[in-house]
Amino acid sequence: MNENQPITEDLLGKFLAQETDAQESALVENWLKQDKNHQKELDDYQFIWQQVARIKEEKPVNVDAAWNKIQHQVKHQKDNVISFTTSTQENKAPTHRGGVGVGLYLRIAAAITLLMAGILAVFLSKKETEIISLKTTNQTLEQTLPDGSVVFLNANTNLSYPADFEGDTREINLSGEAFFKVQRNENKPFIIHANGSDIRVLGTSFNVKAYTKNVKVSVESGKVEFKHEKKQTLLVKGEEAEFEAEKDSIKKAVMLDKNTFAYKTKTFVFEDSSLEHVINVLSENYHTKIILKNNNIKTCRLTTTFTNETLPNALNVIAETLNLKVTPEGEKYIIDGAGCSQ
Repeated sequence: MNENQPITEDLLGKFLAQETDAQESALVENWLKQDKNHQKELDDYQFIWQQVARIKEEKPVNVDAAWNKIQHQVKHQKDNVISFTTSTQENKAPTHRGGVGVGLYLRIAAAITLLMAGILAVFLSKKETEIISLKTTNQTLEQTLPDGSVVFLNANTNLSYPADFEGDTREINLSGEAFFKVQRNENKPFIIHANGSDIRVLGTSFNVKAYTKNVKVSVESGKVEFKHEKKQTLLVKGEEAEFEAEKDSIKKAVMLDKNTFAYKTKTFVFEDSSLEHVINVLSENYHTKIILKNNNIKTCRLTTTFTNETLPNALNVIAETLNLKVTPEGEKYIIDGAGCSQ
């Protein structure tokens, strides 16, 4: 891999769309590590990239119709030129034909110049908007947004948003997982762009899990519109839906897992749950690898609640309850034992 290969806008666009191959992804990730300002550049570009994509979706341009219109205008001008030069042939004044043609080209050139200037002005105005970027690694973070909405970021999450929500919408970009409590504003929808999916609300509380293109939305209160391209669904309190990229579909269901918001509430509730499920939930929320060394203990059942408990304490309670042994090994834990009574 050539680490000196320049980072182009096309490459950043592919990276944001998750269409880069392994080598291209490594190139961008290495570029991000070289300078902390590079992440800010990527966040700014992502904001513009998302806005342009939205504008293109909401206001599609019919290129063929536009081209046909220009051709018609050009043909009309040519007909007028031919008619004019025929009637003045005796005067031998070819300069009129040339003058009209040059004028036409000048008008077209001027129109193109104005169009490009307008596009450039839009891009520059977006570029000048201050973009705030938040990034978590192994920790969580709570942040209040410009409109008073509150977002709670899980670990390994990126969030970017403008310093001021101008215009008719409140739009942000998310990669990772976050819980939102959105201030209600019926005249200014709150929109989250998350790895190709869009979540739109007026004011409610909900969770978005978007570490990959498989995006999951779980609603605590209110109504949430969940959309991916032309597929969409409406969710209410107690419902959740997930976009499955491989199947290219949105699956909607009743929210059954009481630990969906546990990374925020710090409360874990298990009711006759298998040990395998319990360990998976704790491992994901504490961001620590936990290994069940003996397959026979995976089906052990457990009913318990942990509130603001440390992971070592929670694992020790489980071990005492099910007659198992917990062994810390570096940054991971090993759980082993003879089994348990069913």
